[in-house]
Amino acid sequence: MLIILPIFGIFCKSVFYTRKSMTITFEQMQALVGDKFGVQTTAGIVELTLIEAEERPRRGLPEQFRTPLSLIFTGPSQFELAQANFPFDHPVLGHQIWTFVPTMPAPEKGQHANRQADGSFTVFYQVLFS
Repeated sequence: MLIILPIFGIFCKSVFYTRKSMTITFEQMQALVGDKFGVQTTAGIVELTLIEAEERPRRGLPEQFRTPLSLIFTGPSQFELAQANFPFDHPVLGHQIWTFVPTMPAPEKGQHANRQADGSFTVFYQVLFS
């Protein structure tokens, strides 16, 4: 198993100063379910697929704050990502840096760690916005 760590240093330094601020919405992400995201790592680009976008309960959160949003991605196990910030570029979202967290599949939602064509197993990642 290869654990991939994020890219740090010059790349991220320049990204933080040039990245445009963007509010991510549930409707926007729901429309992207099924899209591939090429996450940049020290081992090259790792392709993740967005499989779910879900608004989370507000639980008394004041109205001036956004409704929490959970995104679930899948990827191959031979390039398993550690919990970290990873940059990527997307045709709709532009350049972003998000925190990807490995997570367990939710069988009640039809998520299973199935074997892929290359023999690896599906790995799940979550990105939270709150």
